[in-house]
Amino acid sequence: MMSISGDWYNEFGSHLRITADPNGSIRGTYISATGHAVGAYPLVGRYDTAAVADHGTPLGWTVAWRNGRTDAGSVTSWNGQYHEDGGERIYVTWLLTASAIAANAWEATAVGQDVFTREPPSAEQAEQLLRHAGAPTGPHPVDELTSV
Repeated sequence: MMSISGDWYNEFGSHLRITADPNGSIRGTYISATGHAVGAYPLVGRYDTAAVADHGTPLGWTVAWRNGRTDAGSVTSWNGQYHEDGGERIYVTWLLTASAIAANAWEATAVGQDVFTREPPSAEQAEQLLRHAGAPTGPHPVDELTSV
């Protein structure tokens, strides 16, 4: 397996920078290209150090949307697999949960998917996807959850 450490970008241009150690720990930063997140946010996670050959490497990480500039009262967790076939990719499903009163807890979580690659999308590609998706969108604090 190649190292999952390094820089990764999703289709909207969000930047994931991770360091993976041999014991299965992941640490790094996440910079969102969409939503209301400003600046870099720390992340922690894990990956399977004994992944089966010709299968993906399971991994996951979490970002609490709080840094020295913003506290969005929410957390996102990504879980998925790292694959090398046809180029390095990380395929993940994310859950974004925002703080809410107990009566609204059932609607405080959004779900979606991302694909991370080593190359950032061009500005034109990211903008086109954002327009098509009805920006802002993604695993970060968004307007639809601020009313929760």
